[in-house]
Amino acid sequence: MKAALQCHRQTSAAAFVMLAVLSGCSTPPDKIILLPDPEGKVGAVIVHSATGEQTINKAYAGVDVAKGGAIEKTMDSQSSVQARYGELLAARPPRPMTFTIFFLFDSATELAPESLATVKQLKTVLATWPAPKLVVVGHTDLAGAQDFDDNLSRRRAQTVAAFLIKQGIPAQQIETAARGKREPLVHTADGVPNHMNRRVVITIQ
Repeated sequence: MKAALQCHRQTSAAAFVMLAVLSGCSTPPDKIILLPDPEGKVGAVIVHSATGEQTINKAYAGVDVAKGGAIEKTMDSQSSVQARYGELLAARPPRPMTFTIFFLFDSATELAPESLATVKQLKTVLATWPAPKLVVVGHTDLAGAQDFDDNLSRRRAQTVAAFLIKQGIPAQQIETAARGKREPLVHTADGVPNHMNRRVVITIQ
């Protein structure tokens, strides 16, 4: 059996993508490689074993953990990782994506013209996303009363959820929420309308 092996994020602010290849009892050491996110950013990981620990914080840096717990640092390249683990990388679920759809003033059904392109992009992504789960959160600007805005943001979220269901997403895979005017994208004084705050945020994961 392998020695106990633990991995911990060192920072929550940095990107964190890790490839862990865990071997069996009679095969080569367990290998952990830190991958960059799509923007090229990396975080940091502390790898603990029965005999020590190592921190990896560079893209494609890694460690091999032997049966007895000895940790050896390694350094790979993008091409070598892709060559060796391409099939494993391809099997990873897609990274979550967020889309924002804006609405016209005081409306739960009429989209702002600039959102039409976003809807088109959203449809394209959903067509190829395996078993998507979606979180749909409605928002308003600060022009109305609290109760009115809570109801308006809920109806906006429901409008988007209905659209997603028409695109073939099962209703049980869609979670909706309404935040009213509590989380403005652009902070304004109460009672001030702002088109950037009249929105629904869709997260696909």
